Formats: sequence, C-alpha cells, structure tokens
Amino acid sequence: MKDYSLKINGQNYNVQIDEVNETSTVAHVTVNGTPYEVEIAGASAAAPSRPQVAPAPREANSGMITPSTAAPSPRIAPAASAGGSVVKCPLPGTVLAIKVAVGDTVAAGQTLVVLEAMKMENNIDAVSGGVVKEILIQQGATVMEGDSLIVIG
Repeated sequence: MKDYSLKINGQNYNVQIDEVNETSTVAHVTVNGTPYEVEIAGASAAAPSRPQVAPAPREANSGMITPSTAAPSPRIAPAASAGGSVVKCPLPGTVLAIKVAVGDTVAAGQTLVVLEAMKMENNIDAVSGGVVKEILIQQGATVMEGDSLIVIG
C-alpha cells in the first residue's frame, strides 16, 4: 500500500493505492477515506507467468541416488590377470547371475553373465571359446561399461 498527498486544482487529496494486480487493469484506491475501484487507462493485463522448470543436472540422476540407510551394493572391478581374453561389460548394470565357474569350458556365444540394465535382463555371451580362468565379479555387484567381468583362456 502506498500513500500520496495530491493537490488538484487547489484541493488537497490523500490517496492510498492498496493493490495493483499485475494480471488485471484494475486497482483499489482510497481517496480521502472513500474506496474506489479504478481501471488503469492504456494498461493491458499481463498473462500470469508460469514457473519455469529446469531439467535436473546429470549429476543428480535419481537412478544413481541411494538412500543413506541402504547398504551399498558390492562393486568389484579388479584388473584382469595377464593371459586370456577378457569379457568386458557392454553397459552399466547389476549382475543378476553368473552362469559359469572357474575351470568350465565355454563355447563362443554361450551366456556367461546375466546383467540387469535399464530394468531389462541382458545376457553377456562369450566371444570366443575356451576355459574360464577367472571370474572378476560376484552376483549383486554393480558394474560399469568397460569393466572386466570374466577371463577366458
């Protein structure tokens, strides 16, 4: 509310402007104690503004946030030992099942690991045949793209 003392044609007026609504051309004004609703000439009503929603930053991806009370899932990605071909993880996810054991003979195309990624189960298959030398992950582990999973020799 704003108070003004105006002198018009020698007459003194005490004017209070109570409220001017930005979405309307109407103002509530009190002149010498008498209330008036006045229309502001030449004004146009502004459209109500809507709040702008900004996308969340990549660092705040809700899929990567875990409650502080939850135990972190195991994450194992040690370096593979020398010798043999290494099966790498093609996408980030969680290891649901390991279908082979150390010492197993595997054929090309055989499923080695079942990985949950983007709410889907994905089979990670052997690129070439051989004997499983090392398993570098465990069931329930969170793996990232490019992590070493299994060594086949």
